[in-house]
Amino acid sequence: MKRKTIIGIAIITYIAAMIGMFFGVDQYIKAKDTRLRVEIRSKIDKIFSGRKRLVDIAYSGYKVGYESVPIPSRPKPLNIQDAESKKLLGDLDKKEKITWEDTYGNLTRMYRIHYKSSDRVTPYDYEDGWNFVILERDFDGVSMSWIFPYAVGYIQQEYYLGDDYLPSVASAVNEAFEFYTTNQKSAFYDSFEKGCVDKAWSAIYDANNEYYHMVEDKYSRIERMGTPLFEKYANDGKRHAYQNGFMYNGFYKVFIASTQPKTWSIRKYEYNPDVQDKERLWKYWAIGLTILLLLVVIPLWIVDSKHQKVKDEDLYDKLKRLCNPANFISGDTYDKTKVDWANAIYKGLLETNKDDKDALNLLQQQAVTYLSINLIDAEKLAELKERVNPKNYLSPYNPEKVSLANELYSILNKDGLSYSEMANVEERSKSL
Repeated sequence: MKRKTIIGIAIITYIAAMIGMFFGVDQYIKAKDTRLRVEIRSKIDKIFSGRKRLVDIAYSGYKVGYESVPIPSRPKPLNIQDAESKKLLGDLDKKEKITWEDTYGNLTRMYRIHYKSSDRVTPYDYEDGWNFVILERDFDGVSMSWIFPYAVGYIQQEYYLGDDYLPSVASAVNEAFEFYTTNQKSAFYDSFEKGCVDKAWSAIYDANNEYYHMVEDKYSRIERMGTPLFEKYANDGKRHAYQNGFMYNGFYKVFIASTQPKTWSIRKYEYNPDVQDKERLWKYWAIGLTILLLLVVIPLWIVDSKHQKVKDEDLYDKLKRLCNPANFISGDTYDKTKVDWANAIYKGLLETNKDDKDALNLLQQQAVTYLSINLIDAEKLAELKERVNPKNYLSPYNPEKVSLANELYSILNKDGLSYSEMANVEERSKSL
């Protein structure tokens, strides 16, 4: 295969490889992005071990501050539903009344726990006794909210024996803590584990990978509906906290509340690592493929350039290069006779004008005869044969050119073709 053909194939292969590399890297990065996104989700799912939430103690054992507050008023009927609405949704006024009766109907007095930051003497001197932290898993990431006691209501006794025998507000709050952490009837019992949230966050940060990490949302993704703690404090305290049930016994009810969740989402790093990764791979592959192309093309180009220079030599330069006596002195094949002839021919060349065709023709005959030099370049001969092949002039048919080409083609294919004959054919072929 000709060197130029190999170079052409190499360049075409290089272009195809560059195009393939461009799309290949793009698909690789997309697959990597998907894999890393699935990977961080799977690791976070594993942290929860099939549980939807983890419940831990944010703090406990603090003093309980409180103040007397009115029991929420019995709701007044709104009478805004028509028959169709009641059929679909039920009697909302009746439901609200039942809810109020279940929650407050048997209370005689109520105390608000000092859960607000403004209730504290110092920022870290909590006065709500205890606080739970809840970490929950959702599709986009995790959310975290806090559960805390916000009120204690005392239940009306069948026989009133005075307040001295009733548990204090602080005792009620502390007993509620024991119930929620140790009693199997507690809604938090199956999810409760000391230290679990800190361990979970450590594992969440360990789940961060090359592309994705968990980051807190500037605006929470979740806003839960719920009844405010007290109308007076509806927008106070812990970010729109809402009622979240109560623990009770025969003496009191300890009402607990939940804050609106803070949310963290799985996000790609802001500096777009996938784009940087893609550009880096494009650069490295482009450099690598270019170096590979140059390693193939440059040697072939150098060899081809040298050979082209040899092919384009005139008879004078060709004889001067091939008949130099130095060519017959070096090596193990020293031949005194050839050295003598080379010396004579070389001397004659230096004394001959480049345009003296007769003298050059005599010298080339001597070089072929006495130095066994082949002045005919095989590649040039093949090109010349291709040029003068009679088949080239059959379509469209040209009888004069077919005749001349046939004659020249015959000369080139005869045994013992001389350099002068080939040179003559080359000259005559210009008229084809």
